[in-house]
Amino acid sequence: MAKSRSRLLASASYEALRRASPAENVRMGYSPKARRYVLKTARKVTKAMRSISARQAETRRARERYGMASPEIATEARKQGALSYSSADQSERVAKAARTRVVSRVKKAVGRRGTVPTNSPDKRRHGRIITLRPGDAERYQDLKRRRLAGEQLPIGDWVWMMDVGQYFGDPDVDFMRGSPVSFNMGFAA
Repeated sequence: MAKSRSRLLASASYEALRRASPAENVRMGYSPKARRYVLKTARKVTKAMRSISARQAETRRARERYGMASPEIATEARKQGALSYSSADQSERVAKAARTRVVSRVKKAVGRRGTVPTNSPDKRRHGRIITLRPGDAERYQDLKRRRLAGEQLPIGDWVWMMDVGQYFGDPDVDFMRGSPVSFNMGFAA
């Protein structure tokens, strides 16, 4: 019976699997926080029960849903716009998480007095470094908010914001670079 179950698990689709509960993980000999998957039809999970890891389940899901060999390839395709997210809500959550990561990176760099290389078109300033100081994380957020609202920033503030945004991988850097009218963020007076 174990052989037929393992064969069944090997050929099962992602939809035929479910995540094991913490108690079931312990019964199978794994830690309660392990991310193991078993067949949906399994009623009683025992130590002899076959399961697959979360990585194997995610690879199976990516292969079945998108025809991709691995979850990383599917993630990269989503970033490039080749694959859509499962819902608009998921797309918004991913974008919000990316923005939150940028802000936390800036805050961490401020805490350790990090430096950012400048990318100025002015040959006298190009290649210099910006040392981040306390208050710069809030300054970055304020300048970004103002720029995305369509406000014209003084050139020094704009260059500083762009250097920090590019260094920390802000997904909105292209919107901050362009004019507000071209991105339908406001109207020119």
